[in-house]
Amino acid sequence: MRLRTGVSGSAAVLEASGECHPCSRIEETFGAGGYNAVRGFGGITARVIEGGAILLSSAVTPIV
Repeated sequence: MRLRTGVSGSAAVLEASGECHPCSRIEETFGAGGYNAVRGFGGITARVIEGGAILLSSAVTPIV
């Protein structure tokens, strides 16, 4: 599945390649307790097809 997200005019295109569940490695970034804080949540791994500017508020739209 391909997704478009980012700033209009320079949006990024991503290709979802799988699910990404939290693992104990997250403690390396967030520190002690990081894994427990995000357990039960997850996201996706994706390959960048077209680079672009992405903001935290950017909408994510599937490309049909």
